[in-house]
Amino acid sequence: MRISLVPPEAVGQIWKEVERVLKKSVATVKDKSEMIDILDGIFDNTYVLWVVMDEDNNIIAAFTTRLIVYPQRKALALDWVGGERMKEWEGQLIDTMRRYANELECSHLEGYGRKGWGRALKKYGFYPEYIAYRMEL
Repeated sequence: MRISLVPPEAVGQIWKEVERVLKKSVATVKDKSEMIDILDGIFDNTYVLWVVMDEDNNIIAAFTTRLIVYPQRKALALDWVGGERMKEWEGQLIDTMRRYANELECSHLEGYGRKGWGRALKKYGFYPEYIAYRMEL
């Protein structure tokens, strides 16, 4: 497996494959974001796009990262993650994100998602920080 950062100028060439693997993840937030919002965020430098490729250079997963600057520290957020065969690349993803976050002088990684992510990420040292609540108006 190979994990690669995708420069914005190359996104158009692979977007259909990225959309295929990320659409399920984006669908979980219902009315908050759509795939076009993710694409716009890549082009306006809100998100950095990464892909996971197999030995045949097929895109089997994709994810985005985002730098968050808090008043006292910086974090690297993993916002959108989707794809197949996660057990084959999840450890490599965490190692790659640790290195990338260190290059950006971040103090920690943050991730967002459904409760099930907690089980998968616990072995890497992630822990729940808070619970978000929502009320429709």
